[in-house]
Amino acid sequence: MTVPAPKPSAKPKPKSNLPCLLCLHGGGTSAHIFAIQVGRLQRALSKHFRFVFVNGPFECPPGPGVLPFFEGMGPYRRWIDKDGCDEDKVRPLLKKKMAEDGGNFVGVLGFSQGARLAVGLLHEKQEKRAEAFNEFNFGVLICGTYPPLGLSSALFPITPTAQFETQYWDKKHDRILSIPTVHVMGDRDPFLHKSRLLSQCSDPSSTTVMEFAMGHAFPAAPPDTQKVANKVIALHQNHQHDVDVSCKMEQLEKGVGQLAVTTIPIQTS
Repeated sequence: MTVPAPKPSAKPKPKSNLPCLLCLHGGGTSAHIFAIQVGRLQRALSKHFRFVFVNGPFECPPGPGVLPFFEGMGPYRRWIDKDGCDEDKVRPLLKKKMAEDGGNFVGVLGFSQGARLAVGLLHEKQEKRAEAFNEFNFGVLICGTYPPLGLSSALFPITPTAQFETQYWDKKHDRILSIPTVHVMGDRDPFLHKSRLLSQCSDPSSTTVMEFAMGHAFPAAPPDTQKVANKVIALHQNHQHDVDVSCKMEQLEKGVGQLAVTTIPIQTS
């Protein structure tokens, strides 16, 4: 008896047609905890984006400020182990989550350690690396810490933090991030200086820095949440506008090219 070959699995149907943001939690939390932390912003953007959460691969103790509120909600996870960001574990994990979801991913949103990883992912796209996450057109970076985390050792060599800060991310470095980003930080965050350092990895012309009266957390006041939401919407709309203009220019150039090679018959009497 011949057993029929299995049919290739179809791409999963997304839960909605809204564009998606891949959400990267902070160190010592989890995807579930992050969904709670980012709830206000998610509700403010519910008509514009769908948030997709993914767990980091490494278990660890709970992070700063996680207890006692999120006690008993482990396992707690992070994106790096003692040697750095393990490409062989993190990249397949992210790719699998996005493929299983089947959505139209347009940006990446990261908090704390997750913001470090988000900057690294955007850099891979900017450097046009073959394995890059080319879906991400912008980044939303909340209370990011420093330095950036990359999945490629060619872009982000593993060095002591002090050396990394003083040498690798010198402002003269040619890998300043030009992909649009918004950096959200708190004026009472004990890691504020690291958030500012992370924002300096972006070209000032392509990034917005928003500072609120808060600690290492998401904006809680509704007006502050709405300001961040409006900026995220603007980042996506600006990208869509640029794509539309590029398509129209390409069509125009094709039309001009076709016109240039068209021969016009000459009538003779």
